[in-house]
Amino acid sequence: MAPLLAKKVRVQVDLSEAEAVLLHHLTSRLAVRSRADLLQQAYGTFLWTLNELLAGRHIVSVDPENLLKLDRFKELSVPAVEPLLFEHYEYLAPRPETGYKQFYLKGRNLRVGQLIYKMRANQLTDEEAAADMSLPIAQVREAQVYYQINRELVEQESNREKEQLDAAGVAREPGNLSG
Repeated sequence: MAPLLAKKVRVQVDLSEAEAVLLHHLTSRLAVRSRADLLQQAYGTFLWTLNELLAGRHIVSVDPENLLKLDRFKELSVPAVEPLLFEHYEYLAPRPETGYKQFYLKGRNLRVGQLIYKMRANQLTDEEAAADMSLPIAQVREAQVYYQINRELVEQESNREKEQLDAAGVAREPGNLSG
């Protein structure tokens, strides 16, 4: 008797532009063969998560130093991600001496948030921003992915900076330019 072949079902998914950028970036960075392979891994991770939740277990995120304090735990392993855990940004780097936790664009005194906010303010596409600031397009896209993942941190630091300027009496908006 011939083994049964698994029937494949095609599923169409609509993504936001930000999600599509992240998907494209992850496909190349994780060195998976295709977006389909990446989505299959993501779906497998989702099913594992759902199975754990349905079994009444909680899934939590723990700092590595606190992990050792737990008596028992299950750890999710995504093999494609393992090689990237330590140095997974090619064009971005931390600069702790600045007091900011968000990453900077390598070779520039420019934080990810500053790039993203400039792109928004001037309504620049990835290509326009890269040309305007003489950056590789891959650096702009990597910064966008970083922002999607670390949006809360970037926005907290931006808000803190605004509060400091306000407290110092520095105008954040230009005065009346006419006349």
